[in-house]
Amino acid sequence: MHLVNDLALILISAGVMTLIFKKLKQPLVLGYIVAGFLVGPHFDFFPTVIEEASVSEWSEIGIIFLLFALGLEFSFKKLFSVGSTAFITAGCEILLTFSIGALAGYLMGWTMIESVFLGGMLSMSSTTIVIKAF
Repeated sequence: MHLVNDLALILISAGVMTLIFKKLKQPLVLGYIVAGFLVGPHFDFFPTVIEEASVSEWSEIGIIFLLFALGLEFSFKKLFSVGSTAFITAGCEILLTFSIGALAGYLMGWTMIESVFLGGMLSMSSTTIVIKAF
């Protein structure tokens, strides 16, 4: 029963944030991140999810849908029409985000491999968000 309640809470908060962020003309992905923060277990001002394990499952399903939607919208024709500017921008963004993530991991005292993984995860997730925003 908690799984259904958690899903309802997540969907309602995502819907409200969708309306707010569309009105503000901001990227919807940012609204979804804010909604996730507000209903997450570490923020007690609003009702939060009951089972943290179910949140993990729903977040994985959400990522699958996000990547599927990106795949549906992807077009080589649009990519080549933008030209080399897109490739240079994407390369710089990935390199910079990777470097910042790896440096952050190093500064937190993580091992080199953990820092590299953090940089890789941040660079891929930020690239996905940028693609969705475009």
